[in-house]
Amino acid sequence: MLLPVGSPEPEALRDLAPSEITARLGRLFSSSAYRPPMLPTVALKVMELSRRPDVDFDSVLSVLEGDGMLAGRVLAIAQSAAYSGRTPATSLRQALVRLGIRTLRNVVLEAALNLRVFRVPGFESTMERLRLHTSYAAHFAALVAKGAGLDPEAAFLCGLLHDVGIAAALTALSDDLRNRPLPAEDLALVLDAVHAQASGLLVGVWQLAPEVKAVVSRHHDLRAGGEVNRMVAALIVAEQLAYENDAGMVPVRWPDEGGTEPLPPPPGAFDANPQAVVQDARLALGIGAARLESLRQEALELKLRTVEAAPAAPGPAPAPRPNRRS
Repeated sequence: MLLPVGSPEPEALRDLAPSEITARLGRLFSSSAYRPPMLPTVALKVMELSRRPDVDFDSVLSVLEGDGMLAGRVLAIAQSAAYSGRTPATSLRQALVRLGIRTLRNVVLEAALNLRVFRVPGFESTMERLRLHTSYAAHFAALVAKGAGLDPEAAFLCGLLHDVGIAAALTALSDDLRNRPLPAEDLALVLDAVHAQASGLLVGVWQLAPEVKAVVSRHHDLRAGGEVNRMVAALIVAEQLAYENDAGMVPVRWPDEGGTEPLPPPPGAFDANPQAVVQDARLALGIGAARLESLRQEALELKLRTVEAAPAAPGPAPAPRPNRRS
């Protein structure tokens, strides 16, 4: 619920302006009584172990094997096309040896988010879109970081976590929204206003690295504090790549006349960065036209590997899109 149990009967959310709902969420997130979604204990322990320079594989495996459901999901993700080589790992130990502790940490976090956080009754389609977006943004952020002299594993972690605040906000609102849903455009305004703050809050509660919290809590603000944060810049470019591959929080747009380049998100689109901000982020990372085209190709190849490896979904195939690489 948006308000604590025992509070006076609130006005229906539908009767409030988006700014009033945003203010209520802000107060809730700042309250000592707020209880955010929590990761499984095993996932938090793996996060903690991964920060130890002397940690050994057996310690990580011993902890992870304490949660069978999470361990199974971790192995399934490690076997996916985004992580596996020509021969997928067949055990957790094999996955850990191949991936290393820091990458396995990221896989554990991705699995934990899918199991525990990206689940809000009544918002299943939004949560599935969020899961898709954060996964691709994480992988694309690692690609961008690698070419920009940044830590790819840290960039992946920031990409995976940057929008968890969307799930936190919808969880806080879900009981009220199930009774009287908000118009989609009003809900988007609310989520846009609070999700970065909420993402930072969750990362802090989960006791992840302060640098990660600093990035996710300002991931649309390239110059917070007056200085460009290059990791934020990498995340902004990664989100643009995710959008171009139809893995943004809003669907990609294509020209009616059949052009080969996608249109930018419309002004004010949910969770989208203005194109001027994307250009500034590219400039901060030294990403010129040639490097951008290379990143686009790498991102598309990663997506195609993932799609080809996924089991076929029932029903009609998605409509084909122009291939801008041809």
